[in-house]
Amino acid sequence: MLRSFGLALLLAACAKTAPEHPNVLLVTIDTLRADAIGEDTPAISDFLAEARRFRKARTVVPLTLPAHTSIFTGLFPASHGIHDNVTEPVPPRGERSFPLLAEQFKDAGYSTAAFVARTVLAPPTGIGSGFDVYDCPAVDGEAPEESYLPGTDRVDAAIKWIAQAPPGKPWFVWVHIFDPHAPYLLFPGDARRAATTASDSPRARYLGEVRRADAAIETLLRSVDPRTVVVLASDHGESLQEHGEPTHGPLCYGATVDAVLVVRAPGLARGTVDDGLRSVADVAPTLRRLCGLAAAGGEGRDLAGPPHETLVTESMFTWAIHGWGQVFGVTDGDFTLVESGTAVELFDRRSDPGETIPLGLSDPAYEKLDRALERFRQGRWGGGAGAEPLGSVVPYGQMRRQDKGYLSRSANALLANPRERLTDWAVLETVPPLIRICAIQRNPRRLEEMLRTLEDLQARNPLSPRIDHYRAKIHGAIADMTGRQGRFSHAAWAELAAIEKGYVQRETIGPAIAYAVAASDSTALRRLAELLRTSGKRLDPETGRALADARRRLPSQPEVFHDIGGR
Repeated sequence: MLRSFGLALLLAACAKTAPEHPNVLLVTIDTLRADAIGEDTPAISDFLAEARRFRKARTVVPLTLPAHTSIFTGLFPASHGIHDNVTEPVPPRGERSFPLLAEQFKDAGYSTAAFVARTVLAPPTGIGSGFDVYDCPAVDGEAPEESYLPGTDRVDAAIKWIAQAPPGKPWFVWVHIFDPHAPYLLFPGDARRAATTASDSPRARYLGEVRRADAAIETLLRSVDPRTVVVLASDHGESLQEHGEPTHGPLCYGATVDAVLVVRAPGLARGTVDDGLRSVADVAPTLRRLCGLAAAGGEGRDLAGPPHETLVTESMFTWAIHGWGQVFGVTDGDFTLVESGTAVELFDRRSDPGETIPLGLSDPAYEKLDRALERFRQGRWGGGAGAEPLGSVVPYGQMRRQDKGYLSRSANALLANPRERLTDWAVLETVPPLIRICAIQRNPRRLEEMLRTLEDLQARNPLSPRIDHYRAKIHGAIADMTGRQGRFSHAAWAELAAIEKGYVQRETIGPAIAYAVAASDSTALRRLAELLRTSGKRLDPETGRALADARRRLPSQPEVFHDIGGR
């Protein structure tokens, strides 16, 4: 009771020192490692002197969209429903039970603007709801994953908007910086930051990209009024071959899970460090309190209050696209338990920050973290009743991808350890850029060779719909180059194979429709309709319109389509 009373006094004191509706600047730097800031990032170092750093901050998922959704909601992925970058968008406001920060700021009379660097956060994701201005690069149909804008562009656009913001109204501005993300471009350097060269190691080039991001935000951080509430955060980190992981997404070790979180706000002592366990989901409840917005519940905690006792980070990424094991990292700030399919490891982060020397599972820390992970699986991290973890969900085959939830440890142990499959994952990550290069060079022969490589990968990963999806992209690219219409039909049926394995998503459904129309393959279109009806998938409006248009263009059996959502 004394602790609760003390917390109430602390929050009341903070509220008294804060302006009623302060301006708010949120800067998120994509893929920024927590250990990458320091002397080589002078702008961030200058900011640390006037803000409070939360040194043990963690992300919820080492992927951009779910992490940002938690930043904007204060919810964990199990509550907001976004577990990766592609499978589901944030639902429209009227179809969900939680608000996004921008919606709340707008309702409170704020002007709201976002300057986003990459299409992974484009409007179709739903993350932009509530912004008066949502400035994001257009999705390039040929290479959507490569559509992004440099940090200097995003910062310049934000500074210009702030200078012209409606007078008399507070504002909420979000600036998203993408520069540290792979591939790591060369940084020319400047008066405060060293350059990189082509002979530098990947780690050195990555750190050069961090310096580029630091240079980009320098003017922004200096340009805003000192009374502006400023949050600087990373959505996740980056692995530089730690544990064999080339970038981020599949695993949940500290390199990708530790996050940067720095806040300048009334009530937070400037130039100080907080060593409590914090989450990126803590941003939303903190800003709600500082700006007089309504509390919205959730797992995030106000940064002015007590830290978390334990936190769990999840990665459903390779489970979702390949059927490998689910991955979790749970920590109390000192020890970390990492579960990757069949493998369970315990680390002491105090003596082994790189998580290279697993401890025995008989260590007393194991029981504490194992219990926390079990509560997480059951949905009881917030004190609710929760539910039993799924004991036997196979992600693919017989449309099982539509089942939601976390696997029990015994079920997870039956699936592949993603760490042991990273070589296959790395090969698959080369497919999209290879298709673009071959399209420019008009080189179908190299794509035929990649098809044979994918056949070998599929023999080792028969449940992976991502391999079928990439086979479809290659067949479609070959058809575009050669004019052979039959290849469009091959592409359509490859996408149908991915859908049949349970990957019933926009990135497979839309291409399947387009390929079927290009091939005049009404049989493929009918099969797609059957699969969609079986899955119960609700189509987004754009995909629904594409399917309706395809029905008109190709002879079909209309009765197959009558109960498909989004028609």
